[in-house]
Amino acid sequence: MSVNVKLSLLLRKFSNGEEMVEVSGGTPAECLRDLQDKHPGIEEWLYDKQGEVKPQTWLFVNGERIHGDEVGKALKDGDELSIMLAIVGG
Repeated sequence: MSVNVKLSLLLRKFSNGEEMVEVSGGTPAECLRDLQDKHPGIEEWLYDKQGEVKPQTWLFVNGERIHGDEVGKALKDGDELSIMLAIVGG
């Protein structure tokens, strides 16, 4: 299944500046794997050393935030997955 992924500004350097990219997958987790296969290097921003989605990586399906235990949730054709990075500094 094809899913559109909307990338935050910081992640667009991996997609040649494109805000929206198309990936394949039936769940957010599968979409993230396909995204990293198509855009090498992006995984460093998405996953921690244990391979879990980083807490500062926020995922949204059709505008609703999902949490780590929901990355295996089934997507429907036409769903949009958005990835935002919660970056703080001081």
